[in-house]
Amino acid sequence: DKTNAPEEAVIRGGNAPLALAVFCLMTWAFLDVLFFFRIWTIFPTITLGMVVHFFGLPILAGLISAATIYFFAEAICRTFVWPLLFEKMPIEENPRLRKVRVVHRLFLQMIAICFLPLGAVVFTALIRMDRLLAADDPILFRVIMVIILIGVSASLGGAWLAWAVAHSMSRALRTLETAMAQLRGGDFSVRVRASATDEIGALEEGFNHTAKRLSESYEALEERNRELAEALERVDFLEKVKRGLDRFVPDTVSRLVEENPDDPNLEKMAKDITVLFLDIEGYTRLSESIPREQLNELIERYFSLFISDIHDENGDINETAGDGLMILFQGENPDEHASSAVRAALAIAEKTEAANNSVDDARRAHPPIQVNIGIGSGVCHVGSTRIKGAAGERWTYTATGPVTNIGARLCGSATRGQIFLSPETAERVSGRFRIEKIGPLELKNVGNQIEAWEVKPDRRKLAR
Repeated sequence: DKTNAPEEAVIRGGNAPLALAVFCLMTWAFLDVLFFFRIWTIFPTITLGMVVHFFGLPILAGLISAATIYFFAEAICRTFVWPLLFEKMPIEENPRLRKVRVVHRLFLQMIAICFLPLGAVVFTALIRMDRLLAADDPILFRVIMVIILIGVSASLGGAWLAWAVAHSMSRALRTLETAMAQLRGGDFSVRVRASATDEIGALEEGFNHTAKRLSESYEALEERNRELAEALERVDFLEKVKRGLDRFVPDTVSRLVEENPDDPNLEKMAKDITVLFLDIEGYTRLSESIPREQLNELIERYFSLFISDIHDENGDINETAGDGLMILFQGENPDEHASSAVRAALAIAEKTEAANNSVDDARRAHPPIQVNIGIGSGVCHVGSTRIKGAAGERWTYTATGPVTNIGARLCGSATRGQIFLSPETAERVSGRFRIEKIGPLELKNVGNQIEAWEVKPDRRKLAR
């Protein structure tokens, strides 16, 4: 499996061509040394031709064999093995891989093509000279010397030419390699000079184009990141503004705006709702007897006790007026939202009593707090009201109509923590709570008397 190849197998596969070539050369050298010592024991006199014949030529043959094996094995590995092994294995940063660079490869190829064959010619000529005396055949001797001179010159010249070609190519490749490392490190301004018109020049030009495109893409990405950061800052600012406004905006309005921000449906329409009004009894006397900061803290502490119960019953705090709250209860079932309002009222009464009992009379800086509640149910006009003036306009979202007036007046008529219900609300919650009729009441700005009902707190759990 190419994705799960062990690291040791990858290392061995990467070093295979070089290992085979070295093994071949060492084998030839070992056998050549053994053979040379054997010849030394057989012949009493060793000439130069014998040394070249029995030692030089085998070494030359070993070099040719090692070069052939290396390039043949490398061709197979490049085609079939290395693309699979090196897919997920780093090459440049792996010290265990014996890397044969292009300069070394080119040098070996030129040596194998020029130096080694010409060296074989020179060695053959030297062997022939060992059997030839210059006095016997001076012309043949001179011809052999010329062959040796030409072979040696060509061999040395070929070796130098191989080094020069390899060096000129490797210099450009090293420059590209260094630039690639800088580019990989994040320096997108790096460029290389095109130093040739061949494939290396095309690589250099392609590298410059790639680096330029990466630089442009990186700059564009940084610009997008800056825009994104600014957008996130604006979103964070708007979230903070929204959290701040949510304290003042009714939940119903927030939901309508979130559902359709472009065109929220805030127009007034007739809806069957239940309205709960509450206020703190004796607020004016409290404001005269305790400091304003302490009074505000007191109101906030008591009102904070009511919030969770109001939300649990899906109540929407619509308006606040110092010592009072206006809360709307809406829903598909008229009996259910009326019951929700009564449950919330009973919970408020219970929380108020618990808060009063938590501090004894000796330590209390004010009389026990009494929260009076009035509840009305029926059809109201619910929606936004726009008030225009010279300084601009102001929008409010509220419920208007006789039902709200009756609820507010019932709240004003209640005393000592009473919970008053309108006739419609009493009819809707009858049988769910303990309610008592308290008779007709004369309510301010209401033409007819209202048959009011009072909720008694001892059976509030029957509604669950």
